[in-house]
Amino acid sequence: MLTPSSILTTTDIEDGNQSIPNWFKKEYAHWKKVVSDKGFPCPYGTVAERMGHLRYFYIENDDFHSLPHVLREFLKLSRGSKNRHAFVIFIKPEILEKPFAYYETYFWDILNYLHEHDEVEWCKDISIHPDDANWEFCYDGEPIFVSANMPGYKRRITRNIGNSLILIFQPRRIFSGISYKTNRGEKAIKLIRSRVESIEKLPFHPDLGGYGDEGYREWKQYIITDDTEPRSGQCPFRITNQESKK
Repeated sequence: MLTPSSILTTTDIEDGNQSIPNWFKKEYAHWKKVVSDKGFPCPYGTVAERMGHLRYFYIENDDFHSLPHVLREFLKLSRGSKNRHAFVIFIKPEILEKPFAYYETYFWDILNYLHEHDEVEWCKDISIHPDDANWEFCYDGEPIFVSANMPGYKRRITRNIGNSLILIFQPRRIFSGISYKTNRGEKAIKLIRSRVESIEKLPFHPDLGGYGDEGYREWKQYIITDDTEPRSGQCPFRITNQESKK
């Protein structure tokens, strides 16, 4: 039986369950159509969607209270599986579309909320400072790459998949064997870049690079700017309760 705090599969969403809101079913259907298409820039995402390896959740009315538990449950599932699971969260669309900055603030509000409610101390081998090349968002003892898709993207259109702000949580460990440092990963990244440039008619974003490379910062890759300029300023992530746990 599904509850408001259930992790959802494709089957859960599509089987007509009345407890799942229509707006989410509609946004998911659009997501599935886009991500499953053979022309989608990321082949790993396409395979994951088609194979049913993705898991889903939705948020309405700015209600984050279930998120800490649900993300912990997803990570538990992911650790116990050989599949490269990712977790996709849809935010209920605004009645009137908001500007880019609104969605960006919302994104960081969610990560800050999760951090504040994390029951496990920050990963020992991951920097707690976002301006360090070794920083990554951590939760429940796991480094996680988080990225955003949203209607605020008008030029970076490959990151605009419907009317929802969409957050994608990918545990760092699922990139094992397919990072840019491997032949397989390097080929995939070149393919993704060429597809993105072809669709967007823009050069690949200057903030995108390899994890740990000194010239890049992970937080800037979570939400890239909607143009060709690198991001400036400080990271909106706030270190809070973890300082006292170290």
